[in-house]
Amino acid sequence: MKHRFLDCEIDLAARELHRGGRRVRLEPKVFDLLALLLAHQDRVVTKDEVQDALWPGVVVTEASLDRSVMKARRAVGDDARRQGVIRTVPKHGYRFVATLSPDAPRPFDPLRIEPEGLSPVRFAVSDGAHIAWRTLGEGPPDILSAPGFVSHLDMRYRVRPVVRLDTELARHARLISFDKRGVGLSDRVSEPPALEQTVADMLAVLDAAGSERALLWGVSESGPACALFAATHPERTLGLVLYGTFAKGIRSDDYPWLPPREVYERWVDSIVSEWGGPASIELFAPSEAQDPEVREAWARYLRAAATPTGMRAILKAMSEIDVREVLPRIRVPTVVLHRRDDRLVRAGAGEDLARRIPGARFRLMEGDAHWWFVGDTRPIIEEITGLLRPAGSS
Repeated sequence: MKHRFLDCEIDLAARELHRGGRRVRLEPKVFDLLALLLAHQDRVVTKDEVQDALWPGVVVTEASLDRSVMKARRAVGDDARRQGVIRTVPKHGYRFVATLSPDAPRPFDPLRIEPEGLSPVRFAVSDGAHIAWRTLGEGPPDILSAPGFVSHLDMRYRVRPVVRLDTELARHARLISFDKRGVGLSDRVSEPPALEQTVADMLAVLDAAGSERALLWGVSESGPACALFAATHPERTLGLVLYGTFAKGIRSDDYPWLPPREVYERWVDSIVSEWGGPASIELFAPSEAQDPEVREAWARYLRAAATPTGMRAILKAMSEIDVREVLPRIRVPTVVLHRRDDRLVRAGAGEDLARRIPGARFRLMEGDAHWWFVGDTRPIIEEITGLLRPAGSS
């Protein structure tokens, strides 16, 4: 029998748990615990019952039981603070509290309802251009989320894995997201913005949101702009967390981490010719690339975010980026994250970036996705909330 809840599916007969469409490997006793709680979801299962079911005839410590509960929660995307799946009933036991649905949506099915606390889309005016922005959660502290090469503030909050990560971050701060000029809901412009213009647009968004200082959360192509912002506006920067990004947009003799220009230009031709479909998904998310649902979601997002001609100009401008001389001037707490097997931007680019920023820490994540919102996102949440903690406690 299969049970579905949130983005999980547990098959009791096959003794398998899938989350986000991918199998989660569980210790046998952790699976047994989930099965026990599901079988008695209408009531609290006492600690004695759990011990008798998982360790019959054996006396175990409270710590062993706590570890099994912790592992079960982690497997289904829950934790001791949220208790959205497994609730602790003090002095009694545990209860399964997630809503089961035989028709639970798959992870990349578009959401019909936006997350609670999401603001309307608003527009900041920056040098004559309208920059779309919106917020999720309450602050201070604030997080300014700078998108990758494509974004769309309406579509963003229809993608379940993105909503799940953003909602978790919004539990700790106000998350401010925006579309860069030229993409999404912001004004389409004749030329892609230089990094200095993107920094000015980011300042305009913070001013419009009434944010004095923010932690900068930059992914992929926005990493260099966030680095330039942190170096030139430290008084507005709480900290800097970067993911899957780079210091220089093309390979050179002293920078081996990205493709040479001729390879890059062939890739640009390829992605533009495939625009309208799931362009280059095998580079952005190799493990998801054969899933028809994910392919359609990516194609839909690309079509909404930009035009083929606009994207060619953006990618051409990206190849000219070089912020290496700026990085030593950054004086805010910085963490750089990268997935080990990222095929689009090699992990060496992230490690090199971190080495150039005084005091920065590099954290290598497992996986092959360039997308930040799939796979294990706990390192991202840990690093962002870790840098927010001093701000929230001051």
